[in-house]
Amino acid sequence: MRDIPLAELQNPVKARLGGFLGAALCALWLVAPGAAAPDIAVFPESPRVGEAMFVTLRPERALLRAACSWAGRSYEFLPTGEAFEVVLPISLKTRPGAGRATVYWKYADGAMGRLTLPVQVRSRRFEIQRLRLSRAQEQKYSAPETKRERELIGTALDRVEPERYWRERFLMPVEGRVSTGFGLQRYINGRLVYRHRGIDIAAPAGTPVRAAADGVVSLADDSFLLHGKTIVIDHGHGISTLYLHLSELAVAAGERVSQGQIIATVGATGVATGPHLHFAVYAFHEAVDPLFWINLEPPGQP
Repeated sequence: MRDIPLAELQNPVKARLGGFLGAALCALWLVAPGAAAPDIAVFPESPRVGEAMFVTLRPERALLRAACSWAGRSYEFLPTGEAFEVVLPISLKTRPGAGRATVYWKYADGAMGRLTLPVQVRSRRFEIQRLRLSRAQEQKYSAPETKRERELIGTALDRVEPERYWRERFLMPVEGRVSTGFGLQRYINGRLVYRHRGIDIAAPAGTPVRAAADGVVSLADDSFLLHGKTIVIDHGHGISTLYLHLSELAVAAGERVSQGQIIATVGATGVATGPHLHFAVYAFHEAVDPLFWINLEPPGQP
């Protein structure tokens, strides 16, 4: 059983800070006199490759803006209740070992500061899969008509809504067997093609597919050649879920959905050798392990 490579969809995160970091970077090396550092919590303290890290900031007075620099990118803290939060993806490209994330903040009164957080990324082993495809199937990967679907999925995964819709750990969207794990190195006809950026869940055609968490449908398309009938749900704060190879769609773009709501049924549309769901979770357009989100426990549970 196989799904479609999504490596092409991995675009750089678009910074949402305007000129804040560029103009003020040099001024944020030290905490300004009298400006106490905000309370900053990190979970998990030692994430694994392919997981995510929650950074929560509780300012001691009115906050104008805050950002976190991680792995060469800048991420904006977004409000969640009385605190501010950012979810940092520990992508498949992350090297295990010691790293650091740097939090920058600016209070409404003009005081600024920064704090560097040590991050120890743990390694993990990923499986290898070797598949044989017919020439006709293999050619679909580079077919010109697939450009449109890649662009549409990529645009949906780029969304960063300031509201956080999800409240609990994610649900497994379909009852079935995980037939292909996250991060697997997939060889097709002897050539390494891509890393598997989700999980495949084998289930009979027509099995209900449910929304993993609360959110808004950012894409629902039944015309894709490679990915088949596809849904993307935006969960806010840069987090999205992707559902591929569906049989029937039960929701439309722009629709608000609740965790556990039926959004589609399992199928084998697109390039698939049998009925299954490809389920993926993205943080700021970086694929992260869906099982990490499904197994979240407090204090990591938002």
